[in-house]
Formats: sequence, structure tokens, C-alpha cells
Amino acid sequence: MAVGFKENSAVYTFTGERGILTITFEVSGGKLRVTASWAGFGESLMGKPLENFAMGIAEAIKEFCSSMKCPATEINSEGGWVEHITPETVPALIKRLAVELGTDFVVEGTAEDGTYLSAEIRGGNLTHLTVKVETSESVIHMDVPVVKLDSEPFEGLPLGKKFKIQAKKL
Repeated sequence: MAVGFKENSAVYTFTGERGILTITFEVSGGKLRVTASWAGFGESLMGKPLENFAMGIAEAIKEFCSSMKCPATEINSEGGWVEHITPETVPALIKRLAVELGTDFVVEGTAEDGTYLSAEIRGGNLTHLTVKVETSESVIHMDVPVVKLDSEPFEGLPLGKKFKIQAKKL
């Protein structure tokens, strides 16, 4: 493998018995562009497979980066504090916890005003979302893969507070 870097790009070249695979990562205008090229055996048949390969790499990097931008402070066995949580950052928090805890866990948070939120993940899917505010409680049942999680399930929830959270494996 050979690696080359420029100001906003990196090129990885893999050489094997049947040819050379080159993957280029370039950041332009705040966006990541991934390209792949193949020189060697079956070169004329590699157009669409290489496009799918490059798109898969880009999607994996995007998911990894979104899981690392979550608003959590340090989380340990005692829990942690999360500030400035929004519908857009909750999926990142859950994805980060999935990286650390696996496919079966629950994360619970309580705000200083007593608002309680809980998300249960089973088999890599968000299955239950519980919200308690004062005397009312809502439980939302769903089956959404964590990797496809976006802000939609969290719209309208009482977020924007500082939550003391705990996460534990199931």
C-alpha cells in the first residue's frame, strides 16, 4: 500500500496480483468526495462496482463522523452529562453509544427540571422511546436501525436541556 497526501486530499494505492486499486479522499467546499479507480483484470467491468464501493466508503465515513460529533461529555460507568442536545444530535449520541456498547443497550437521561427520556436499542434497532414530563408519560414504539437513525423521531421532544445520562448494556 502506498499513501500520498496533499492539502485537502489523500490517495491510497493498493497493489495486488490482479491490478491496482486507487482510492482518493478529497475535501472541497466542506464536502467529502471519495473516488475509486481500478487498473487491471476486469477493468472494463468495474465501473458500477467501483462507484458503489466509493459511495459505501463515503457513507461509512459520514456515519462515523456523525457519531463522533455528539454533544456528550465524558461518559463512564457512573454516567455523564449531556448539554445542548437537539433532535439533530440525539442520533449521533445513540450511534456513539452503539459503537461503545454494541447492539443491545438502554440510555436514560434526567434533566434538572425532572424531564426523563429513555431510548432502548435491541438488535441494533431503536425500539422504544420514553418521555416523562411532570405527570404525563409517552412511550413510542418503533423499529429503526441505529445506522439509519435521523432527527425525525426526536422532533418535538423536550430537549435543549442539560441531561444527566446513564447507558447500560441489556
